[in-house]
Amino acid sequence: MNHSDIFQVATELKLEQLSFCQNSVKSIQEWAADLSILQLGDSSKALFKALLEISELKCQETLRFDLIQAIHPTLENVLTSLEKHFFNQGLISSDRNEHIIELALLLRSHFAKVYIEIARRSHRQLAQQKFSIFAFNLKKNLQTARTVATYYALQQLTLLLYQQQMLYSSPFSGQWLTAHQLFNCALQHNFHQNNINHLQGTQHQLQNISQAYVQLILLDIFNTHQIRPAEIQGLYLCSFDWVKLIQILPKETTLSRYIVDTNKDYPPIYNSHQSGDFEPDIFISTQALLDHISENQGRKAEHFSRNEKLFLTPALHFHIHTLLTHNPERRHERYEYSARVKICFGLSVAHFYLSKGKNFQETLQLGENYQFQSESQFINQMHSHATADISKIQSLDREAKQIYGAEVLDISVNGYRIKWEGETPKHLKTGEFILVQENPQSPWRGGVIRWIKQSTDKTLELGLEVLAQDIIPCAVYVKSDRHSGHYHPALLMQSSQLNEVSTHLILPGIQLLRDKQTVQLRLGDEDIKVFLIKPLLITQSFMRFDFELLNDKQQATVDTFIHKQMNDVKNQDLWEALK
Repeated sequence: MNHSDIFQVATELKLEQLSFCQNSVKSIQEWAADLSILQLGDSSKALFKALLEISELKCQETLRFDLIQAIHPTLENVLTSLEKHFFNQGLISSDRNEHIIELALLLRSHFAKVYIEIARRSHRQLAQQKFSIFAFNLKKNLQTARTVATYYALQQLTLLLYQQQMLYSSPFSGQWLTAHQLFNCALQHNFHQNNINHLQGTQHQLQNISQAYVQLILLDIFNTHQIRPAEIQGLYLCSFDWVKLIQILPKETTLSRYIVDTNKDYPPIYNSHQSGDFEPDIFISTQALLDHISENQGRKAEHFSRNEKLFLTPALHFHIHTLLTHNPERRHERYEYSARVKICFGLSVAHFYLSKGKNFQETLQLGENYQFQSESQFINQMHSHATADISKIQSLDREAKQIYGAEVLDISVNGYRIKWEGETPKHLKTGEFILVQENPQSPWRGGVIRWIKQSTDKTLELGLEVLAQDIIPCAVYVKSDRHSGHYHPALLMQSSQLNEVSTHLILPGIQLLRDKQTVQLRLGDEDIKVFLIKPLLITQSFMRFDFELLNDKQQATVDTFIHKQMNDVKNQDLWEALK
């Protein structure tokens, strides 16, 4: 069955008997226990066959639920093993990995589908069948099957979406419509708040259908193809803590930030002016979550859960806060455009090229003791740390320094959508700083990889945002403790809007940097103290700050340095730096 059919075509019940065991829970448990001695490939194949047969078996829905529950833990273990092969791997996989990915997606989809169909058939029977007073237990069992099957179906749809997000791919046809219909049915018949743990004697962190549906919504809202796999994982784990902070309402309020039309195969959308055929019937408020994240950031993080403390990095906090406070809709129209661009990745690499191929140590012009820029004393014990810090920046490998070509699909006012074919370098990640050039006559411009999506033909689409045309290499000295610190590559960036020139700092994404902080900027052979006002952009690899000088009289020094460096940068070709 094609991916496009999984959630759109009902399964035909045609089997009288399972081929691998008896139609009983005890028999299937014994069969599953023997699977552990087999290889992962054999186990996967056997479980996939079992899933398909259970879905096609002519039996009571309560028995079908018991059968799938009996192999549920084994299925999860096998899926976890399969996912290890491609989670946090390269964006474009080898043929072997492609087969593993395909198997994992199919297993997860059919796993979800068994629960989806149990919930639907149980609901149909409850709606159509008239139960006598003597059939009270049968009716109660069907109601329980409908509730718990709906819960597990939404749980599996969430895990499927999580898989797809890790692969930067899109949901299947019917996937969102199915999720909305399951929740809507629970809402209409008032079993969306039933406690699953009380019904089953389990200990699930998410206790009811509403919370399972909210988690699915949170995964979609926060994953705009703009974050990396480790952060996708972090958001998934944090979402267990956040579900209680989201309100789902049947009517619109002033806080309804997202809306759902349960008759559309579409995820939640931002609440603004929709097209006429979009008729929302679910309204979502994220205000309590925004308040929680805003209030507990920084020193007050003791109110965060263990997962929040582990995963809410400055970059991820910035990403979530921006999503929950700004209008997420596109501001600029895209235009068809045919061209090829050159591109290279990383702040250190950009600094290397813009400094005419000089190692970072050379650009500092500090003499022998560059690594000990202590304001108070010469710290001997810092020698090895500082040397290692500089060596790491110096040792940019050949792959890191490589300049790549890519095809432009279309353009907007401030960026490109490009197509990437073939192997992906390890630095090709969302949030990575880039240098991009459209043709040999145009200047190299600084930007960021905003988003990544995987296409069906094993190619990637990348959204590149150009941050500024004028970029100047410099360095920043950041204290690691009271007496010592390190220099890091940095860039000064100028952009013009309505004849107003604004200057920003591009700094490495290190934990020590934050707003309302004073750092030392090194311009050539001079040091200037600057105050970081506020972050305009925080990603996993760099930060973009608004800043001001502590001593206004040094503005002339900054202007002279920028003017001189801009002339040098404009008159060079990055290829020259490789010679």
